[in-house]
Amino acid sequence: MNKDITCFTVSEDESIARHIMKECNRVKQTIALEINEINSTKGIRNILRQADTDFILIYTKPYPINLGYKAIERMADYLMADNAGMTYADHYIMKEDTRLSHPVIDYQKGSVRDDFDFGSLIMFRTDVFRKAAESLLAQKEYLFSGLYALRLAVSRIAEIVHIREFLYTEVEDDLRKSGEKQFDYVDPRNRSVQIEREEAFTYHLKQIGAYLPQRNRLIDTEEGNFAYEASVIIPVRNRVKTIDDAIKSVLEQETDFKFNIIIIDNHSTDGTTECIDKYKNNKNVIHIVPERTDLGIGGCWNLGIDHPECGRYAVQLDSDDLYSSPHTLQTIVDKFRTEKCAMVIGSYRMTNFSLETLPPGVIDHKEWTDENGHNNALRINGLGAPRAFFTPLLRETRVPNTSYGEDYALGLAFSRNYKIGRIYDVVYLCRRWEGNSDAALSIEKINQNNAYKDSLRTLEINRRLGLAEKEAEGFIASQFEKWELCRKNHEALKDIKTKSFNIDGNNIKVQFNPARAVSTLAKLDKSSIEARPCFLCMKNKPEEQYSISIDAGMKFSVRINPYPILPGHLTISSEEHIPQTLADKMNMQLPGKVLQKVEDYFGHGYAIFYNGAKCGASAPDHFHFQAARKKDIPFIAQWEEIFKPAVKDETAEMQNGDMCTSFSVNGYICPIKAFISNSGNIDTELLNRYLNSLTTHEGETEPRFNMFAWRDTDGKFITAYFPREAHRPSCYFAEGKEQIFVSLGALDMAGLIVTPREEDFLKITESDIKKIYKEVSSWKNHI
Repeated sequence: MNKDITCFTVSEDESIARHIMKECNRVKQTIALEINEINSTKGIRNILRQADTDFILIYTKPYPINLGYKAIERMADYLMADNAGMTYADHYIMKEDTRLSHPVIDYQKGSVRDDFDFGSLIMFRTDVFRKAAESLLAQKEYLFSGLYALRLAVSRIAEIVHIREFLYTEVEDDLRKSGEKQFDYVDPRNRSVQIEREEAFTYHLKQIGAYLPQRNRLIDTEEGNFAYEASVIIPVRNRVKTIDDAIKSVLEQETDFKFNIIIIDNHSTDGTTECIDKYKNNKNVIHIVPERTDLGIGGCWNLGIDHPECGRYAVQLDSDDLYSSPHTLQTIVDKFRTEKCAMVIGSYRMTNFSLETLPPGVIDHKEWTDENGHNNALRINGLGAPRAFFTPLLRETRVPNTSYGEDYALGLAFSRNYKIGRIYDVVYLCRRWEGNSDAALSIEKINQNNAYKDSLRTLEINRRLGLAEKEAEGFIASQFEKWELCRKNHEALKDIKTKSFNIDGNNIKVQFNPARAVSTLAKLDKSSIEARPCFLCMKNKPEEQYSISIDAGMKFSVRINPYPILPGHLTISSEEHIPQTLADKMNMQLPGKVLQKVEDYFGHGYAIFYNGAKCGASAPDHFHFQAARKKDIPFIAQWEEIFKPAVKDETAEMQNGDMCTSFSVNGYICPIKAFISNSGNIDTELLNRYLNSLTTHEGETEPRFNMFAWRDTDGKFITAYFPREAHRPSCYFAEGKEQIFVSLGALDMAGLIVTPREEDFLKITESDIKKIYKEVSSWKNHI
């Protein structure tokens, strides 16, 4: 099948366009973009607007390219497979007038580095490009990371295919040696780019379910019996020029604890062994020559940490390098002691043999944050040095028996579960010289190293998939174990009585839940509220109740609800004691932000909801949301049917480039106004216009409403507002047989009416339910 191609370049050089169109008559047009545009969201939008062919070809360099025979057709051939979304190929490079082979590596789940080498010519299937771009446009407006974020999105929906054929020749424009390129991502000049890359990658991790919330698990610094508090581990082979300096820099350390050096001499043949033997009378220098001959650096580390004299903390020193001062070891151990972290990573300065600073100077990895460093670690190629480990955990984890990437593998594994301590002062000197193993590598060796690290990322991503949800289950399970009241009330939900009504196609459930009497019958007048301590304030929470702190622009405490309506019922309360009004907070973008934070910890199966102060909030004096599983909320479970007759009202483009559309939903028992976007944001003007159309009652600061926010199966965010007229229906205040105690909050409006008295549960009828919804809902402006 002859499918057409639109080509985009970053050069207005007409000779490039002529060459591309001459070599492939399926290229219908070649469009030049600005060189800085190709990596931006703006550039992706321009491509979308101008591409009306089946395939999109992008050439990312401004220099002439020499296409091989039928090269573009070959790339299109690979995209004919149903599961293929993007292709790239092996190629040649022109380097100082010499043509060299430049093979690239296969793409895998862990190929998430932003500097993954695709070459300069990549092709997309246009339908896949468009679908991936929807995800991109749901994010922020990228200046540098549009193509990177798009590629990650493509990988989520289709295959990225490596063609093992040399299809073109490109000009090599970066002539630096491999050892000089590897630190580009920590160059302060690239900081703004890296911040964007981290944001794009974090979004990707959340989309695939591998994102992990902040790691706070701590170690017991008193665990185990150790004769030494720290051991410096030095694997070495044939470093006679440097090993003596390394040993001396350790022996000069000044500490308040005992330490030793464990040197694993991996069968040196150049005089290194004899140099180490000079210290044989020093009991703190342990010299090991392995019996095995198949050990890499990682295998040597395993021998060192298994030695019975290994200390509580195992600290790295490469045989080429030095500690920067006599206080390095003390600084590292102090970090373990004060923060109880499982791993410590320091900062270092690049030097020559005269200890003169070399570019890029200090490598401090300040891009690391406690909140997200463990996630961003999967994107970058290293975590810093020196590295130090809590020995009991390191013995359990083990070090890969390789001589490249073994330290990175450990950093990923430790950060999956434990807090990592960072030292941003220079404590280490990394000496560069011609003998360094990564100073100037061949393309084959670079590819081997990159493929290995990508495999480590693939392994680690797979290990992290679903881990946050499992931890959330553990959080809830631990609450049940420790808090008897909470456990009993949640267990009671298994046997709780419910009955269902089909009212005009809506599934409405009624639940008999006596534990909710405390909420349904709560006195909400000002004097009653002021007379009781606020049960949502942290200082008043039960001792048994655990809390997860989240920051959505406001700080919240996430806790399990001890009086649940649904399994896994959560309360998300502001850490500050402020009134229950949503309309004045953060331009109403708060629900989307809170939802995403809850998803970080509890997965995409949850929805959040809000009770207005006069719409079911049992704590109208303290700002809070609640959360429950989407599948348990009746109106969300049947949303597709409810939404079918919805009327589209308005669409607005927001500052982040995302589109927000409002709908009047008419397929439900009461009015709903829905706002749908990719990002979770709501256009402020659309929302304010809607809220201003509702009645604000005298003495109240916002109109009455309940609100739900969730993500649908396509990843779109839906925020649904239930406009309210009354807090409680007339039957609540009636007497005798006419009385039905129901006080409608968000879950009641969502089709789960809670009755704390069994007599009300038994006698409520379909006509009662219709009347209740009619009375409490606001029908103003309803279509």
